[in-house]
Amino acid sequence: MSMLVFLICLLCLACRATEETAPPVPLQRAAPAAASSLHFVEVASAVGLTWQHENGRSPQRYFPETMGGGGTFFDYDGDGDLDIYAVNGAFIAADPQDAAPVNQLFRNDSQRFVPVSAGVAHPGVGMGVATADYDSDGDLDLYLTNFGPNALFRNDDGYFTEIGQQTGVANARWGTSCAFADYDRDGDLDLYVANYVAYDPAAARADQVPYMAGYESYSGQAPVGYPHPDNFQGQPDLLYRNDGAGHLVDVSAEAGIADASGKGLGVVFGDYDSDGWPDIYVANDAVRNFLYHNRQDGTFTERAGLAGVAYGQDGQMEAGMGVDWGDYNGDGVLDLTVTNFQAEPNALYRGEGSFFSVATFAAGVGLPSLPFLGFGTQFFDPDLDGDLDLFAANGHVLDNVLDIDQSTSYGQRNLLFRNDGGRLAEVSATAGPGFALERVSRGSATGDYDSDGDPDLLVFNSGQPLSLLRNDHGDANHWITIQLAGANGDPNGIGARLTATSGDLVQTRELRGSRSYLSQSQLRICLGLGKRSQLDALEVRWPSGCVEQFGPFAANQAIALVEGEGISVAPDPP
Repeated sequence: MSMLVFLICLLCLACRATEETAPPVPLQRAAPAAASSLHFVEVASAVGLTWQHENGRSPQRYFPETMGGGGTFFDYDGDGDLDIYAVNGAFIAADPQDAAPVNQLFRNDSQRFVPVSAGVAHPGVGMGVATADYDSDGDLDLYLTNFGPNALFRNDDGYFTEIGQQTGVANARWGTSCAFADYDRDGDLDLYVANYVAYDPAAARADQVPYMAGYESYSGQAPVGYPHPDNFQGQPDLLYRNDGAGHLVDVSAEAGIADASGKGLGVVFGDYDSDGWPDIYVANDAVRNFLYHNRQDGTFTERAGLAGVAYGQDGQMEAGMGVDWGDYNGDGVLDLTVTNFQAEPNALYRGEGSFFSVATFAAGVGLPSLPFLGFGTQFFDPDLDGDLDLFAANGHVLDNVLDIDQSTSYGQRNLLFRNDGGRLAEVSATAGPGFALERVSRGSATGDYDSDGDPDLLVFNSGQPLSLLRNDHGDANHWITIQLAGANGDPNGIGARLTATSGDLVQTRELRGSRSYLSQSQLRICLGLGKRSQLDALEVRWPSGCVEQFGPFAANQAIALVEGEGISVAPDPP
């Protein structure tokens, strides 16, 4: 059997998806079949999230129409609960006199979401977002990427002012995912922006190669489709260094990350080699991926090929979309996941220190993900058993894909993999009605919006309503939620590494918000403890390099840790 026939057979196993809208559900929780089972319920409409993304779909099929959008869980008003910001698209060829779609901020008001006007209703072809307190004034600011000039919104006690131009970050390349981190460890937060391709809607041509152009079911005249990224030159990413005085300085060239061969869609910071300095992974579309190793002097060296994470397991370039780091096998070393195009398995790379081994099929992720086109993804622990499960948001890029391939669909169901001793089993079919939805999903974020201790899922869908999947896993397992307050200019402790010990359970986590695709999750760490009634010890390696110990803590509570208030520990030698 040829590889093509084999892949087609696999694709045919996928359920034919149809777009559907879940009816509103009551706010009271229905008990899952077992107290510790995974059970997600779609509650967006019931809690006031009736907003719908506008992708600007047109007969011209302009490329940006199919790539958005994202958003974030974040506490913009500092009241302790999670609010939501949703990034909107727009009509590229719209009449200037027409009202433009805008982004939307929702305030969490006792677990119901209320749309608010706070200065961030930005028009334009929006893509991704990152939030952090970049100016160290005590509230979370917001950076927005666009197909067009990007924007930085400074938070002034709950109202935002756009300052992109005056701070130097309103770049007009096609920005996608973005992330804040203190890459130079000088005490303030810097900004990385992934950029996609050089695309001019006015120069769109009929002879541009469309997606899936080589697919065997094409006969005669190919259906009109969105252009493949191979038609366009990539755009170099951007790294901005925070000068501590309110400006973000473009240091991309001198830092070694300005590579025009990339076509960046996903980006995530993480200390993969455990040397105390944040590294950067970039998922590129249809070209090799990047792993930028931090040289601890303000510069980076690209090592994806040497580390084994530049290509798929057979050495092929893949269409990387979403990314995340996480220690899924509990060995204290960060692992890496990347979502890919239909018939390309979502990649899982097992960290081995300074390099990675491919665990895509061995760990159980490869085969179930083959029929789907993945975008958002994250490691998280929804059943609170102490190990990291894996989520993937799916949706095709072609609204007319059935004209090309009848084994798949535009709207697709999302995937949930449950971790069982390092083996990731696909359990979406039994994970509740939230995983029966078939939508055109893009970005995704996790956060405990209802403050019950378990992480919920927020999914951003192209041209469709938001999905808020409430986690109703039951209360059989215990948990601890951790909020960090770092010293100097990193008040949320972004980049801190935690080692949590509870009896025989040892968990390694890093605090980062930006991951997945175009999106950011809550700036808190949720630790599952299983049946264990307390967290015995918690070691925090702060971004400053300071190492402290805290604890013990009783289970089922949220705790706040402040740098300088723990017991100092001598750091491990490099």
